[in-house]
Amino acid sequence: MRSRLLIFLPLCLLASCSNPGKRAEEDRRNIYFAEFYYEQGLPARSLSHAQKIKPESPSYSAAQEWISRVNEGGEEEAW
Repeated sequence: MRSRLLIFLPLCLLASCSNPGKRAEEDRRNIYFAEFYYEQGLPARSLSHAQKIKPESPSYSAAQEWISRVNEGGEEEAW
C-alpha cells in the first residue's frame, strides 16, 4: 500500500507544478514585482522578475517592456 502511494505522489506533484493556471498566476505575479521593484528604484530585482517569464507566456510582451525600461534607464541597484 505504501509503495503505491510513494509511486503515485511524484506524479501528482508533477501534475500540480505544470498547471497552466498556476503558471499564468506566477507570470502575473512576476510582472507585478517587476513594476514594483522598478518604481522602488531597484532595477536589478525588477529585471530578474521580468526575465523569469518564458516566451510562450501571454505576459511575455509585458516582461519585454519592463526589461527594455530597465536597460534604457541605465540605473544601478543601490545596496
